[in-house]
Amino acid sequence: MAECGKNIVEDVVKQILSTLPPKTLIRFKCVSKRWYALITDPRFVAKHLSNSMHNNLSTTSVLLKRSVCKDTREAEEPEMVFSFLKFRNDIANGGEHAHEEHSYFSEVEDVEIPLKTSSESLQIVGHCDGVICLVDLTGDEVFLWNPAIQESKLLPPNPYLQGYGFYYYAVAFGYDPKSKGYKVVKIGCPCPIGRERDDNGYYIYDPYKAVLYTHMGTDSDSWREIKTCSLETQTTILWPETFQMYFKNVCYWTGQEQHKELHAYEVDYPEDQFIGKVIIFFDPVDEVFHDMLFPDCFYDGNEFFFGMSLLVWNESISLFGLQNTLSKLGVSFGIWVMDELGGPKGAWTKHIAFELTEKPLAFLNSVEILLADTEDTNGRVIFYNLSTKKLNHLPIQSVRDDYKAVVYVNSIVSVLGGNRLGRRDDSSNAESSHSKYTSSPLSHSMLEKSHSYSVWAIPPDEVSIRVKKVMEGLRAEFGGPEIEPHIPVVGSIRMAHEDVLNEFTNYLQSRVISGYKAKVSRVVFRSSYYQCVSLLVDSSFSCKNYEITQRALNCNQIFGFCNRVRPHLSLLYGYLTEEEKKKAEEKVNILDESITSMSFPITRLALYKIDYKDTTLKSWEKIAEYPLLFD
Repeated sequence: MAECGKNIVEDVVKQILSTLPPKTLIRFKCVSKRWYALITDPRFVAKHLSNSMHNNLSTTSVLLKRSVCKDTREAEEPEMVFSFLKFRNDIANGGEHAHEEHSYFSEVEDVEIPLKTSSESLQIVGHCDGVICLVDLTGDEVFLWNPAIQESKLLPPNPYLQGYGFYYYAVAFGYDPKSKGYKVVKIGCPCPIGRERDDNGYYIYDPYKAVLYTHMGTDSDSWREIKTCSLETQTTILWPETFQMYFKNVCYWTGQEQHKELHAYEVDYPEDQFIGKVIIFFDPVDEVFHDMLFPDCFYDGNEFFFGMSLLVWNESISLFGLQNTLSKLGVSFGIWVMDELGGPKGAWTKHIAFELTEKPLAFLNSVEILLADTEDTNGRVIFYNLSTKKLNHLPIQSVRDDYKAVVYVNSIVSVLGGNRLGRRDDSSNAESSHSKYTSSPLSHSMLEKSHSYSVWAIPPDEVSIRVKKVMEGLRAEFGGPEIEPHIPVVGSIRMAHEDVLNEFTNYLQSRVISGYKAKVSRVVFRSSYYQCVSLLVDSSFSCKNYEITQRALNCNQIFGFCNRVRPHLSLLYGYLTEEEKKKAEEKVNILDESITSMSFPITRLALYKIDYKDTTLKSWEKIAEYPLLFD
């Protein structure tokens, strides 16, 4: 009986402590060894985090980076500071807006960063469980920082992205519920400009390199390189530009799809470099990149969009930004909500449009959003209610448009180690530390639906047999999947299955499409997975062999895709070192010394459904084929 009473008292103490602020708990660690062990226990850390998340229903904190002048003298240089904006949340009980949430600004608190670097160069990457990821733009250093307990950690330099001439780094931060560790992803984007062009005046975009740091709070924490083949197709590369958020075990960027190569005269024109905007996301568990398109209206030539951001609204992924329609005067602010995650397009619904031109910072609740007044020279923060249409200016200013904000959750998660979460779960009992991990819905949905389509030019059977002998010889030495010989005519088509099949069939049936000849120019070696070793097909007008390019242009029109990559027939998929490329070149010459003088007719076009994350090609499927007339 006494033991039972003792356990009840301990449970009550745990419950009370789990509701206290982080600063108080840090002080209470010194009370006794027993309390120290309790407060640093991973299960208690998870329980405290769960309570903090639910406490956000009554109070909300927003961490804001802004530029201020602490002195009134005009000559003083502005200083970057990090501030907590604190709001009290109430729910209306009556009237027209009953049961709606309303927030009231209560205070602002500037916070010191315990880092030996200038706040000016620090940029907020993202937030997860009370831990902020920061990157130093000048030194390319990455920090983890928990402002609630004033702990910070400088991540060690990574050895994998050194000396490759990267001109841009994309960084993301999130949590892996399977390993119970926090992960930082860093992607190096190489620049082709300034490098030597090939003989035909083309710049080649090398594939991105990505590294991942897993923070488990142990001495074994380190960087390692991860695969990026899911960031490319046969003819394009997916470029993560701006990290947006971490939500429900997934990291999200907005980015672009661009060509793997560009002619010198196309480099200075963004409309030639980029195919279109995409959303790129990363599953920290499977460590695989995925992508999907923006809403359909974003690819309408009569629509223009600015300042697009991904935010969480009503527990859904939402896209916010300014929309300018040529048929209408003025600019409006729009909100598109993702109704379904999966497939090349997902499912988007436009929910709200209102005439504001401010920059979105963060949603406080389902009806209230923080905005930055970019047209105000004082850089004021605006508090806007979507339901009442009321707009209020907060007593927060910035002398420049340098605002970056995240909704913050107080936690005692350590960035120095020793108390990683027993189990992180936003909605269930955080004490259940040994529950079986269930993968994010994203993983299953995207594995089932994430595919695109490609139109291939198929060589005659006798040519395929000849090419396959070379493929088999290369594969025997260097590995890689078995490839069906083909020349990509149009790649990375993102349409619904029925639509792409109808377009392919109807286009070919409505026209008399004649066959054409393809002439091999030379063997080329690339750093990208899907163009590792290829036969470059001559498509120049001077050799009167431009028919394959003309077919690509015709197909581009019906699929809304502009393919600027020269036609090629891949012999090997994979990654080779420079030494291995030399061996592969010798191997090709031994296997078929006259292959570079080969020419052959194209008498068939085929439509393939492709999942580029499946590097074994086992799921790649031919869904239609059409014969061409050949004189």
